[in-house]
Amino acid sequence: MKLSFLIAGLLLLSFNYTLAQTDSLATKSFKELEDLYIEYIYTSPKKAKVYVDALYTLVSKGTNKQRIAKALYRKGYINSKLGNTKEAYEFTEASLKIAIAINDLELLLQNYTQKGSIYSKTGAYKKGIEQYLKAKQVAKKTKSMRDLLAMTYNIGLIKKQIEDYPEALEDFKSNLNEIKKWAPKYSLKEVLNCAALADVYLRMETPDSALVYINRGLSKTPKDTYKELYIDLLLNKVIVLFQKQQHQQSIDLIHSLKKTIEEIGNKQKFMTSYLYLGKNYNTLKMNDSAIVYFEKIKTFVSTNSFSFSELKEVYYYLAKLYSEKENTQKATENFKLFEDFSKKNELTNKKTYHTIKNYDISTLKKEISNLNIQSQQQEKTVSYLYITASILLSCIIVFIIFYKQKQRSHKKRFESLLKHIETIETSKEMLTPSKQKTDLAIDDKGVLEILEALEKFEEKEQFLHVDCNLSYTAKKLKTNTAYLSHVINTYKGKTFTVYLTELRINAALIGLKNNKKLQLYSMEAIANEFGFKRRETFSKIFKNITGMQPSSYIKKLQESHEKSCDD
Repeated sequence: MKLSFLIAGLLLLSFNYTLAQTDSLATKSFKELEDLYIEYIYTSPKKAKVYVDALYTLVSKGTNKQRIAKALYRKGYINSKLGNTKEAYEFTEASLKIAIAINDLELLLQNYTQKGSIYSKTGAYKKGIEQYLKAKQVAKKTKSMRDLLAMTYNIGLIKKQIEDYPEALEDFKSNLNEIKKWAPKYSLKEVLNCAALADVYLRMETPDSALVYINRGLSKTPKDTYKELYIDLLLNKVIVLFQKQQHQQSIDLIHSLKKTIEEIGNKQKFMTSYLYLGKNYNTLKMNDSAIVYFEKIKTFVSTNSFSFSELKEVYYYLAKLYSEKENTQKATENFKLFEDFSKKNELTNKKTYHTIKNYDISTLKKEISNLNIQSQQQEKTVSYLYITASILLSCIIVFIIFYKQKQRSHKKRFESLLKHIETIETSKEMLTPSKQKTDLAIDDKGVLEILEALEKFEEKEQFLHVDCNLSYTAKKLKTNTAYLSHVINTYKGKTFTVYLTELRINAALIGLKNNKKLQLYSMEAIANEFGFKRRETFSKIFKNITGMQPSSYIKKLQESHEKSCDD
């Protein structure tokens, strides 16, 4: 009981605190809420969302459309940052509509840019480019070179992501040409575009071209000014050295960067340095050292829930290295992780700097498979062979029993079908209209005319036409679909679809039985012969009605014919 009172008290206290916080925010001005939002947007997005929600509540009570649009834009931004894509898009779109209505160029630029970012994050790259192009048009109107450069850079990043490398290169180079006119005002943007160009050339495996832009970027990047960019450029140089097969130089450069990378504390940079240490050591056949660094990546990713796009390569190399060491268990484990990772990420457009060819994967898979086979063979014992033999014998017995039962079942069905065929070949159903009440304006004479027409329709086998349906049949019988459907339902006791299907299957049963040449046709041709457009549809309906596959029915017919010839 005391515990219940305690929980209730805590809930009440929490509720009162929330109310107090809401009340305190309600007293704040637009400027105060805006400042609080900006203060926490990078350090605590969840807290920033509280302030921007309060900001929107405040401005939505007024008539200042610009403030409303600005608040909506910020709601979109913070939701995007928090991963709420749907809400981010909706708020951004609402802000954009107001910005268009009031022709606020700054807000137009911000919303188009934000929509481009949202689309890019969700993989809608074409739409992302469209939004950045719209933002670029606004930037031209405002004559903002900074925004023009930013939009071209964003478009280039998307093109790089979708592996449209020539177009990406053109965008980044276009930016560098523009920056030349304004230097040194845009030195940071120059370095960013140099880094992007180097990255594209590395993805294209043209290290010499990449090195040109790495060196240009480094010449504009003092180590202590843009420390992260400086390291990015040097890590790209690591990859250049790897691609140029200068492996020891690549290793030495990584070790020289270790202290700076630790100071920055960027996880991605740690993983990239480990990856290329592993790859360099692997190429130098220093397998134990390579395994150490690949295992470090694997451990870090699994224990820190860290996303690393090159993890696929890590699993591949570990599987390969353990296979060479004949460690079957670890080779198999890592190759399984490689395959699972590939399946989960097969739709992404990220290309690693060193492509693993399908041939290499296939070869490794065979090697690991052979290792497993050898290991299993070593572990086999006489008792295991006896058990295997017993299981195999049991399976054979079960299979024989099942096969015999299936044969008997097929024989019964086949005999039943032959009787059914004999019935439909030698007898005709005599149908006469009875005095039944109907909502349709059709008399007995009209019914008889339709029934007689149906008889001729069946005799001429017009139902075998592939386009035959209710409308087609009504037109052939010179009546309407309502009358025809009513007569078939009433006097045939079935729907038109069932009626048509049974006619076709009966025709197939008789046709296949009496025409040996037809038995040699492909299943597709047989289906078409009896009014079915698709082989799969024919086989399914045939099985549902007769209990046998058409192929089994044909086989039984052929066996029956051979037996009669032997007799």
